[in-house]
Amino acid sequence: MATNIKIDNELDVKGFVCPRPMVMTMNILKKMESGQTLKLIANDSSTKHSIPALCERAGYKLIEETDEGGEVIFVIQK
Repeated sequence: MATNIKIDNELDVKGFVCPRPMVMTMNILKKMESGQTLKLIANDSSTKHSIPALCERAGYKLIEETDEGGEVIFVIQK
């Protein structure tokens, strides 16, 4: 993960399967201010598709996506 990105919130959804990670992500992003960033940590492989699709639909910026040995880490800007 890029070190110069300020993370405002972190959400660990490891152990949850879709659609739960996407719902939890939507709920926390709704509470955040515009411009804030969320670090999302997941291990459900379907999040590799559902989270980028959520960002595109909702107009959030997917800053980063990394796969670290079964864990997928997303950095999303509202």
